[in-house]
Amino acid sequence: MSYSEGRSQHSFIYTFRGTMCYSFIDPANSNIMASAGQLVFLPSGTRHTSAYLDAENEVGIAQFDTIDGELPYYLSAPTLITFDHAEEIFSSLRTDLKAGAGENPMYYFYRLYELLWHLSRKIQNIPYKFKKLQPALKEMNMHYADRRKISDYADMTGLSEPGFRRLFTEYTGLSPIDYRNRIRLQEAKKLLRSGEYPIDEAAEAVGFTNLSFFCRSYKRLFGHSPGKEK
Repeated sequence: MSYSEGRSQHSFIYTFRGTMCYSFIDPANSNIMASAGQLVFLPSGTRHTSAYLDAENEVGIAQFDTIDGELPYYLSAPTLITFDHAEEIFSSLRTDLKAGAGENPMYYFYRLYELLWHLSRKIQNIPYKFKKLQPALKEMNMHYADRRKISDYADMTGLSEPGFRRLFTEYTGLSPIDYRNRIRLQEAKKLLRSGEYPIDEAAEAVGFTNLSFFCRSYKRLFGHSPGKEK
């Protein structure tokens, strides 16, 4: 299945049976192989193809939007997630929907917040070596437009710059620059969709100084030029 424009909503995809392969058009994202019992998160607009690799496959999908478009930093890119409560939540979701629970819209909120709560608990229990990255991740997410050097972020963690780069990529799957640029592009998309910002002002507002680079990066991530958001 091909999603050349990405899904219109954020998606949690749980593999009940079989194996799924997710291939991404953006070269910054590595392919993801999800086996039974694993959960994949795809931000809205993630251009990808998905393929069933086994004879028998079954997945469950939970899609959602956010009012302000904000997501926690650990859901800023396609992510493979393994945690104990995923099977329980998606199995209950499947059973309850068959029993008619979907007639009450609050049921979806309940299950979604339950899933996000367990994910946040899992993140709080990340290995100690990755906890060192939290000050830098928080700074990037809150002040993404700042033109900080990578060495500045490394100083926040007490790591050398090469050590910071290695650990950051191991944790997020992206380089620090690619991670920050992804946040900037996602924020620029919100500004453009508001209709209040021309392309050059939206690019500058989120921290890009080179308009050509902004437009190329935007198209690579979202599959279309920023002008098509209008």
